[in-house]
Amino acid sequence: MIQLILITMLIPLAVLATGFIIPGLERKVQARIQQRVGPPILTPGLWQVFKFIYKQRITPNSPMPRLFHSIPIIGVFVMFFLVLFTTPEWWPINAFATVVVVVGFIKVIEFLFMAIGSLSRSFLSVGMPYADQVKGAVMKGEYRRFFEQQSVIRAFKLITIGSFPMYVAIFVPVVIARSIYFSDIVQFQGFNPAFVFPGGIIDLMYLGKILNLEPILFTFPGFLAGIVYFIGYIMVLNEYPFSIEKAKSDVLEGPSLEYAAWARGGYYLMRQSILFAMSSVFITLFIGLPPTLNLPLLLVHCLLCIIMPILFSIVSAFSPILTFKQIYPVSIGFSALGFLAMIISLVMVI
Repeated sequence: MIQLILITMLIPLAVLATGFIIPGLERKVQARIQQRVGPPILTPGLWQVFKFIYKQRITPNSPMPRLFHSIPIIGVFVMFFLVLFTTPEWWPINAFATVVVVVGFIKVIEFLFMAIGSLSRSFLSVGMPYADQVKGAVMKGEYRRFFEQQSVIRAFKLITIGSFPMYVAIFVPVVIARSIYFSDIVQFQGFNPAFVFPGGIIDLMYLGKILNLEPILFTFPGFLAGIVYFIGYIMVLNEYPFSIEKAKSDVLEGPSLEYAAWARGGYYLMRQSILFAMSSVFITLFIGLPPTLNLPLLLVHCLLCIIMPILFSIVSAFSPILTFKQIYPVSIGFSALGFLAMIISLVMVI
């Protein structure tokens, strides 16, 4: 119980600390690719959040403003629990420490992006030439549409097919390890829960235990699934080249357009938490190193979680925005690659 309480307090701190650094690294990498200096490391993450928190609050044009403002905070807590359920300290609670639960949490995040757009009525849309809404007016085949509503339609399309590659890739380690439980998957790769608490949470000797891991990522089906997961990771984050949900050319920031002051700070915090959590799931499933109460191992885990955001920032720096005409075949193609990895995994297991 003590270990459970300690890890429950430590994981949110690790998520926030790493999340504050990741956006700055993204911007630095993209700036260097474009031959610019870029902002300081902490500016896009840590200081941006505090900057918006202290700005003057505004009342959004929303049918449910309180819920609209609360969604980013809900998203942050969802990501906290997503990471917590992958820790060895939560493994005894077997009903939660499964890949199925993690998939459910990711779906919640996708739904939250849709809810944000559904609850927002942009002030930029108010002055547009809509049909007369006075009682008795004739409105034939016309309806009101806001920027955010258009973004919701795109988010629904992405949820339907765009993020499918990630869910296929997540279950490749499940097939290889023959279990949906994180405990079985990471132990299959050589992680031993016995060295999580060897004699204290700062015992450096057990840091070398990770060298004995046999990651699924280093197998042929695991490598294929890792590539597929990476593409799905970018789609879930709605980043270039899959950022049509918030394309600046027509929907102007998408569902987050009306977020300002502390609510916008919370939105950035939610994005940072998603960046860390999705990377953490990948490290746990494909490398076999879960976040633990052992501080050296947790530090290594956090450092590994930075790699995937850096890779996607490189991809984003060279990518245009794809339309659904291009997104659909890309999603179907990588989903097929994920199914191929799953079939190869089944053959290996048999």
